Amino acid sequence: MRLLGDEDDNPTTRTAHTGPRFSREEGREIFREMVRGETRNGPLTERRRRRLIQYAAALDLRPLEASRIVTEVCQEQTLPDSPPPLYRLVETAADVRRWPTWLTIALTLLAAFAVDRIVRLLI
Repeated sequence: MRLLGDEDDNPTTRTAHTGPRFSREEGREIFREMVRGETRNGPLTERRRRRLIQYAAALDLRPLEASRIVTEVCQEQTLPDSPPPLYRLVETAADVRRWPTWLTIALTLLAAFAVDRIVRLLI
């Protein structure tokens, strides 16, 4: 199989597929796994992305559909499995249920006092 851009950009050297034909769903899954394999080697360069999209034509996928699959796989590779540690600390501190009752009451009284003082200054 020769892909556009291997040696020259001659339109007659476009994908020449002579293997078995797959259903559209099988083609999508095969292509998705190919992209996952490529992203394991690091982020896709523009050249590698273009070559993958060209190869998708051999699986009877349109370029727009192939580009969408590449984008989806790249996004799922970059999503973290768990939030970063700092985020977890802030999330834990912001959880009001973890605060002791006395602290909740003290903060409420402090906020009420501050609002009272601000109102008295404005009047």
